[in-house]
Amino acid sequence: MALPPDPFDQAVTTWKLDQLYSDLATAKREIAPYKKLGLTEVEKLHLRGLLCGYSPAEIATQLVKTAKTVEVDLCNTLYRYVEALTGRATNTLESWRDIKPWLEAAGYKAFGVGREMKLALNWGEAPDVSVFYGRQEELATLGQWIVGDRCRIVALLGMGGIGKTSLAARLAQQIQGQFDCLIWRSLRHPLPLEEVLGDWLQLLSPQPITESPSKLESQLTRLIDHLRSHRCLLILDNLETILRSGDFAGHYREGYKSYGELLQRLSQETHQSCLLLTSREQTREIALLDGRNQPVRSLKLEGLKEAAREILQAKDLSGEGQWSTLIQIYRGNPLVLKMVSTTIKEIFDGSVPDFLKQRMTLITGDINDFIEQQVNRLSSLEQEILYQVVRAKEPVLLIKLQESLQSVLPSDLLRALESLVRRSLIEKSVAGFTLQPVVMEYVTNQLEQIKQSEG
Repeated sequence: MALPPDPFDQAVTTWKLDQLYSDLATAKREIAPYKKLGLTEVEKLHLRGLLCGYSPAEIATQLVKTAKTVEVDLCNTLYRYVEALTGRATNTLESWRDIKPWLEAAGYKAFGVGREMKLALNWGEAPDVSVFYGRQEELATLGQWIVGDRCRIVALLGMGGIGKTSLAARLAQQIQGQFDCLIWRSLRHPLPLEEVLGDWLQLLSPQPITESPSKLESQLTRLIDHLRSHRCLLILDNLETILRSGDFAGHYREGYKSYGELLQRLSQETHQSCLLLTSREQTREIALLDGRNQPVRSLKLEGLKEAAREILQAKDLSGEGQWSTLIQIYRGNPLVLKMVSTTIKEIFDGSVPDFLKQRMTLITGDINDFIEQQVNRLSSLEQEILYQVVRAKEPVLLIKLQESLQSVLPSDLLRALESLVRRSLIEKSVAGFTLQPVVMEYVTNQLEQIKQSEG
């Protein structure tokens, strides 16, 4: 039966295949003299798949076979040949992931072709994270998803200031050795996808590109070819800047919808790389594809807990017995805690108790501007829900919101609530929906201004 077209031809340019085929054939003859001499075409095809970073299940998908068939075949053939070739005892290979590093260490990687393994290490606008607080559990989870589970897309989500960018930078520092290349790009100033792809392709290509493909489809196809032949970590920071304000969470701005196609192709097509992104909002593609056992996963970042005390300690604040109260009020948001710590230091001589005596929360100018930026992104219905929650002065159940907003379709109300939860601007408990204290005070002040203007 004719074999399917070779989907693993990238291995030809990055590995010394002729030498490897010959040496593995010798190992095969030594441990299985009763088998056909030389590697079969199927064995060569499976080998190239492993060298391109494909798992047995992914190889099976490419070749329209069952995963069990490929796994059994590898256990009976290539795994044993590689053990013999690299001088290891039989059945010591524990994972298909060991094939590449073992053969690379044995000198079969073709470093002389094109660039060496480290194609690119470009940190762009990544922040300095020499000072970093907590997040060990999150780092372990993300490391497992990206390195262990080989997820294709991982999204770090959460409200502004929660520490997404810092966590992404610290994570990238820790796992960069697992990748052939790393590229960090910030979307703080939105960029058309074609420009981002052109930049990536220049960095990933063995030779300088004199003419970048003009069509988005061609750029995406070329990118995925690189992500198949090399293990790359691409980071996109601040994805929310390409999402639309005045609408529910996750809708693209005009001119940036092509990012959705990028996410779809990277999540659905087989490759050995990972896109790590940070965003205040979850895109619709991520929401649909996210799953515990899927190649796309998202982590919603909550505030710091005990580690937040290090921020207050660094500011030399006093009244340590009430630090936990301060942290809880501001929900452990690192940026907001730094802002309020500066106010406490300058106005209250560093005394947390004196600050807390003023009011349960106190919004400084910086914090007000910070919350305003996020509230201004909301749709009119989302803003109205915030007003209703503040007017109630207690957690509000869904049925109460429906009674207060009778002109709103139930489906629209649910979409708006879902959007607010995704933005981390509303909190859900058994008692109902409520707001973080800082958001509560900001919206209360807004209502007071509305009343005064009407009066």
